[in-house]
Amino acid sequence: MAESQWIYLFDRSKGNALMYADVLEDGQTMPDNATIVVCPDGLYDPYFDEQAQTWKGITKEEWEAKLPQHPVEPTDQQKLDAQTQIQLAQLLQQNKKQATFNAQLTVDVATLKKQLAETTKAAQ
Repeated sequence: MAESQWIYLFDRSKGNALMYADVLEDGQTMPDNATIVVCPDGLYDPYFDEQAQTWKGITKEEWEAKLPQHPVEPTDQQKLDAQTQIQLAQLLQQNKKQATFNAQLTVDVATLKKQLAETTKAAQ
C-alpha cells in the first residue's frame, strides 16, 4: 500500500508565502519549496521560516489593518437607479391620490345629475 503525506508549498519569490497544501504520493520527490511542517490554522498571511522550520503570520487585527479602507461609493448608474425608484414611488402615490379624487368626482357628478333630474321633474 502506497504511503502519502501532506506537504505545504510556499513561494520564495513572495517571502515564502503559503501557496497551497498538496499530497505527496509514495515515490514522488518533494519540491524544494515545500515542507511537511503543518501550517497551523488561524494564521493570517502565513509564511514559512525555513531557518526556524516553522510557519509564521500576522494577527487578524494586523491583517484587517492592511486591507484597503475605501468607503463604498455608489456608481453613477446606481445613483440614477435610486432616483428613478424615488420618482416611481412618488408617481404611484400621486396616481393613488388622483384615483381617489376621480372616484369622488364621479360620486359628485352622479349626485348633481340626480338633483338636476329631481329639480327638472318637479318643475314640470
